[in-house]
Amino acid sequence: MKTKLFSLLVLLSLVLSACGGGGATEAPAADPGSVTEPATGGEGGGTVTLILPEEPTTLNFFLADAAIVRQAAEATSMTGLATINEKGEFVPMLAQDLPTLDNGGLSADYLTVTWKLREGLKWSDGEPITSDDIKFTVEVLSNPNSGAVAGTGGFDLITGVETLDDLTAVLTYSQPYPGYIDQFAYGLLPRHATGAAEDMTAWDWNRQPVGAGPFVVSNWVSGESITMTRNPNYFEEGKPYLDSLVFRIVPEPAAQTAMMLNGDAQFHLWPGEFKEDYDKLLAGKATQHLIPGIWNMAIDFNLSAPFDGDPTAATPHPILGDIRVRQAIASAINYESLQKDVLRGSVSDSTNPFAYGWYQCDLPRKFGYDVEKANQLLDEAGWVMGDDGIRVAKGAMYAPDGTRLSLELQGYTAFDPLQLTEEFIVENLKAVGIEARIQNYDFSIIFGTYEDNSPRMVGDFDMLIFDRGFTTEPQGYNFDAYSSTRIPTAENPSGGNYFRWVNPEVDAALETAGSSFDQQVRKDAYCKIGQAVIDDLPQVYLYLFQDNYGVADSLTGYTLSTWGSMSWGAQNWKYK
Repeated sequence: MKTKLFSLLVLLSLVLSACGGGGATEAPAADPGSVTEPATGGEGGGTVTLILPEEPTTLNFFLADAAIVRQAAEATSMTGLATINEKGEFVPMLAQDLPTLDNGGLSADYLTVTWKLREGLKWSDGEPITSDDIKFTVEVLSNPNSGAVAGTGGFDLITGVETLDDLTAVLTYSQPYPGYIDQFAYGLLPRHATGAAEDMTAWDWNRQPVGAGPFVVSNWVSGESITMTRNPNYFEEGKPYLDSLVFRIVPEPAAQTAMMLNGDAQFHLWPGEFKEDYDKLLAGKATQHLIPGIWNMAIDFNLSAPFDGDPTAATPHPILGDIRVRQAIASAINYESLQKDVLRGSVSDSTNPFAYGWYQCDLPRKFGYDVEKANQLLDEAGWVMGDDGIRVAKGAMYAPDGTRLSLELQGYTAFDPLQLTEEFIVENLKAVGIEARIQNYDFSIIFGTYEDNSPRMVGDFDMLIFDRGFTTEPQGYNFDAYSSTRIPTAENPSGGNYFRWVNPEVDAALETAGSSFDQQVRKDAYCKIGQAVIDDLPQVYLYLFQDNYGVADSLTGYTLSTWGSMSWGAQNWKYK
């Protein structure tokens, strides 16, 4: 079986805290593992073809909870006031400077942020980019009915936006928010080219965005390709160098590699072969590059009863509601063998959500691989071994006697490392009398919306397994994932706490991490959350991926970044 080594998901993105001790400062950056080559030769031009394993559902990052969207969107609609460079540092893009205490952009009480746009900026349709577009972006992303599921952290804290002139927007916050730069690192929304905030999911803009990025969508053939051409109004003079990008949707790994071998593509997202095999096969044509990743693989447990018509946390899951069952599952997994034997050492160990960046928490597993302990826990929890080797309830906490200890393990399709991981875990669990049934879905289902009846959002699942990541500013993602106020319901359809986990100490730690500008205070708060994850087990973390890309030897000017996507920095590419 081909093994496509590294992870896919969502984004969502992470930013070494821009705010340590007050104002935006540079936090120690992890090695980004970037590969940078200077653009060489000629005046540019030409077309580069990029391979995607699946078609994005949208090019609106704020509607996306899957990394596949960002791979294409970053080339067109995701140019914001700031960006995160390959070192994990915030740098200005559409803004003149980053607002800080030193330059007066951040007030002494941390409640007022002033953004100033560069002069002469234009949207891709030629209309001017103004401070009103900053105001409109706030209006949309703070609207609970907009359908936004990504990049919305802290927007509910913005109480007012004053546009002093066409270039200046002054934002007022109800409380200090240390992620104030990260909020505007993923694109602006043009008021004139979109629509009402509450209609965002239906905007034509989502597939044909008017943006500030280097390229503009010129043709989208569903199921086949997305073609983008040079943005004539891009703000960096003389860029982009290329005439166009073509994102080809090619699900089959063998076909992807064949395209690279034949010179029909120049950029390969998540190649299916290990690096040594890939480089040998494509010698003289392309090279596979590995860089430190942010994608953290975990099994997520549903703590509430599925298929009862109640998406809240009111009723415990009949099997997983008992923490001893979750502890037994954690104890049944052979993490070392999974990492070293199944995935051939291509991943590193991870025990909690905070596995990298300035907030990294080095926390040991509380329930490591121990089959004897797993069996003991299940015995104590009232699950007795059945004649067929699968346990059944006899005095269990929530399940009626005779209930089979059978759980569905949901993941996403077309990713071999995940499939290998699932199969390995199924065998591990079977060894202690737990039946796990693999059910993989397309991205659009696994990462769908509440309105789309996505199982994780409406609470109709047992266990999920996928990789997730966030940037150097982790507050938005983690508040959405772990706050008890973010359990998805019809009244709160964009909530991200699909575990249905309620922990008051975690809520308090999230409040601390989201209001302090002291980086150590914030890290301590995140590590409390990480320890609570280990103690309460709404999740079991398995390993941390690297990221991998295949790049044609004929492509220059690219930089591979831990913090970006495949199309990050495409304005600098040249193809010879």
